[in-house]
Amino acid sequence: MLGLENEVKRAFERYRKALEEALEATLERARAKEALEARVAQGLLSGEVQGRNAEEREAKARALYADLYRALAEAEERYQRAKTALEVARTYTEEVSLLVRLVSEGVRA
Repeated sequence: MLGLENEVKRAFERYRKALEEALEATLERARAKEALEARVAQGLLSGEVQGRNAEEREAKARALYADLYRALAEAEERYQRAKTALEVARTYTEEVSLLVRLVSEGVRA
């Protein structure tokens, strides 16, 4: 039973860690998006980003601020990976919880 107790503790620790990492990835993505949007807005106001239509302005902004677009793409990828890791940890925690329930019901029977 002690082995199962340790497994439960490990599962919940993994879940807590995944929650923390998901929060960090979410915040990082939000900061990257905010930085990009602020820079594009600044470029539009200063006239640095110009074009006849939205597509041209978008293309110009992507060329001028490639590093910020790349940072956002990387943050988005880390966010997606963190969400997946969180889901895996949640599923594993549920699995361990079910095993505990089955074992405890078997002990009572």
